[in-house]
Amino acid sequence: VTVALIVSQKVAIQALTSRASHVSVGKPLNTMTAESPSSCLFLSSSKWDNLVDEDDNDAGPPIPPDMKYVERNVMRQHQNFVAIREAGGKEMTNDVYVREPSSGIFWFAGKVARVSDVSLADAVARQWPLIEQHAANLRPLELYPHRGTLEIWTAPGDSELDVAYNRPSIVFEKMSRGMTTNIKNVMVGFSGEVYQEGEEGFRTLRNDDGRPAKPEINDGSEARAPSDEEMAQLEEKLQGQDLNALYKEQQRRKGKEVSD
Repeated sequence: VTVALIVSQKVAIQALTSRASHVSVGKPLNTMTAESPSSCLFLSSSKWDNLVDEDDNDAGPPIPPDMKYVERNVMRQHQNFVAIREAGGKEMTNDVYVREPSSGIFWFAGKVARVSDVSLADAVARQWPLIEQHAANLRPLELYPHRGTLEIWTAPGDSELDVAYNRPSIVFEKMSRGMTTNIKNVMVGFSGEVYQEGEEGFRTLRNDDGRPAKPEINDGSEARAPSDEEMAQLEEKLQGQDLNALYKEQQRRKGKEVSD
């Protein structure tokens, strides 16, 4: 609703990867079925969801009823994401990052999906209130106070690995704040990031043009080992991830057999 990373210390390099189905950190929502406890969609990380009120919209224009941040809408859009991804693959998805305009920290907030007749810009615009509120709830200190002014940026689907490595080929695209209701909600989906207890959250430093603010990090394919600074960057970004699961996913992407 996907990433791999290779971490090394001086000489040895450990392979990491993230889930192809959803996110780089936290428990992906699309591992849950429609029968799963829907409360997990809201309460997996902390108690900040108590801040949410269905009619709490003093930070912007009226929100369409089907995009208010309430359980039924969050669950429906997550299920839409899963269905679209299964039908169209990752090409129909994009990773979503949110930042407070004056900050260079872009927080991974989840993934959007759309059918082929809907543009990425429209997919984000249609779900903007849901995405913005979800990101604000994920980061109650960094983002919540800035609801109504938050920026939403997108990257290619399942590109967390390249983002973590600061690959210059991955340039974030800024979405225009807006709202459209002429697209049926079933034609778009959003699978929000969910943190497990103790997870720090995946984020990246970017310039205002969406390009990496830090130099590209060597992935170990060259002879030299990563520097201490590179190691610190990787460890900070990947803190709390299930390294074993990430490594297995990377091997599967390479076509190698991996025992469960």
